Amino acid sequence: MRCPYCNAEDTRVIDSRPADNTIRRRRQCEACGKRFTTYEKI
Repeated sequence: MRCPYCNAEDTRVIDSRPADNTIRRRRQCEACGKRFTTYEKI
């Protein structure tokens, strides 16, 4: 997964929760340290 802020590929999952037929994942970029949310469809 690429960081939407700095475009680095190195991110890690901080939190993962189910949400209405999707999986909500909180991620943090290892390069810039910013956090963002992704939603993955099942």
